[in-house]
Amino acid sequence: MKKKIILMVDDVQLNHKAAGMVLQDTYELYEALSAEEAFRIMETVRPDLILLDVIMPVMDGYEMMGILKKDPRYKSIPVIFLTAETKAEAEVQGFNCGIADYITKPFVPIVMKKRIETQIALAEYERSLEEKVAAKVEEIESMYDLMTVSFAGLVESRDGVTGGHLKNTSLFFRLFIEHLKNLPQYADVLPENLVKRACRSAPLHDVGKIAIEDAVLRKAGSLDKEEFDKMKMHSVIGGDIFAFIKGRIPDREFAEVAEKIARFHHEKWNGKGYPDGMKGEEIPLVARIMSIVDVYDALTSKRPYKEPFSHEKAMAMIAEKSGIDFDPALVNEFLNIEGQIKECLRTKEQMITEQQYFMVQKV
Repeated sequence: MKKKIILMVDDVQLNHKAAGMVLQDTYELYEALSAEEAFRIMETVRPDLILLDVIMPVMDGYEMMGILKKDPRYKSIPVIFLTAETKAEAEVQGFNCGIADYITKPFVPIVMKKRIETQIALAEYERSLEEKVAAKVEEIESMYDLMTVSFAGLVESRDGVTGGHLKNTSLFFRLFIEHLKNLPQYADVLPENLVKRACRSAPLHDVGKIAIEDAVLRKAGSLDKEEFDKMKMHSVIGGDIFAFIKGRIPDREFAEVAEKIARFHHEKWNGKGYPDGMKGEEIPLVARIMSIVDVYDALTSKRPYKEPFSHEKAMAMIAEKSGIDFDPALVNEFLNIEGQIKECLRTKEQMITEQQYFMVQKV
C-alpha cells in the first residue's frame, strides 16, 4: 500500500529529525523549514496531512493557515499545529482558524502517531462521504433530466411546434439567466443552485399543453376567445402538475422552481397577463425571465399562420413592450446581450435546417 504523505513545516531542524524518527517508517515525510518552502513543495506534492509549527519567522502558522483555508487546492488538507504552548486560549485560536488538532512539543511518539492516524482516517472518511453524496446527487439529477425529457417528449408528441419551442426556449433561457447571475444586482437572488434548477425545468414551461385538446392545440389559424381561454389553462395545468409532485420527489426546490415558471410565464409586468393577473415584482423572477425568451422564440419561429420575424425585429418588439409586458430591467439586460442571443438564434436555425435536410433524405 502506498504510504500517506505528511508535510512537516517547522523552522527548527532538530524537530524534523525527532519527527522523522517517529514517522519515517509509516509515512512519506516531506520537510520544510518555512511556510514559503512548504508552498513550493505543495506545487508538486499534495500532502495527506500537514504538521505545522505555530511560531516561525516571516510567516507563522496562523498566517499559513489563513492561506491554506482560502485556497481550494489545500483547504481540505487536515492540519495539526505543533506548539510548546499549553494555554487553552492558544488552542481555541488554532481551532478557530481551522486546524484539525494540536500536538505539543516535545513530542510523545505514540501520541503523535495516533493523532496523525486519526486525522488521516477522518479525512478519508469525509472524502468517501463526499463521493457518495456526489454520486447520489448525480443519480437524482439524472432522474430529473429523464423526467424533463419525458415530459417534453409527451408535449412534442401532441404538438411538434410546441416540442421544438421547448428546446429552443431552453437555449435562450440558459444563456440569459447565466448572464444575469453574474450581475451584482442579481447575484443574491439567482444563486447557482436556483439557476441550475431553473435551467433544468425551463423545457417544461409549456408542459400543461399535454392536457389541451387537439382542436385547439393544433389549430393552424388564430384562436377565437373560447379557444384562447382553453389554451390559457395550460399555465394553470402546468403549475398544478408540479404542485402535485412537489412533496413526492426528493428535490422539492426543483418542483417549486418548475411550478413558478410553468404557471406564471404568461403574466405581464402591467398586471394584464394570465392566469392570476400578477403585476411587477409579484411575478417570480424566473417566470419574468422565461416570459421574455418565450416571446423571443415565438417571434423568431415559423408558425402555420406566420413567417419568422428577424432577430432585429423581434428585439425591437420586445423593447417596445418593456414596462408593459416585461420587466424593464430584464429587457435592458436582454438587449445588452443581443449579440449572443443572435448567435444562439443562428444555432437554432442551423439545427432546424439540418433536421429538415435529414427528413428529406429519409423520404
